Amino acid sequence: MVKLSSIFQSKATVKLLEHMLENRGKIFNQSLLANMLDLSPSTIARVIDPLVREQIVLFDRFDQGMKIITLNEMSERTKILIDFYDKMKML
Repeated sequence: MVKLSSIFQSKATVKLLEHMLENRGKIFNQSLLANMLDLSPSTIARVIDPLVREQIVLFDRFDQGMKIITLNEMSERTKILIDFYDKMKML
């Protein structure tokens, strides 16, 4: 069973998730996300770890250490979050 606290650990996690849910299908690098969300790259690295473990986001490193992050829209957990987020926006 997944606990909500493992997904929504901090305000930074929620900020990141909201941004990714609003920008579905887009691929981000860690430093760009940090700048866009006014967070440090180390904070982004810290908050994506549990989201990767829960299969909500995908993370990979490319040439010269570029860290790529995207929403894992194939994950059942992510689909549930998308549905919940979309419904909450309609209220």
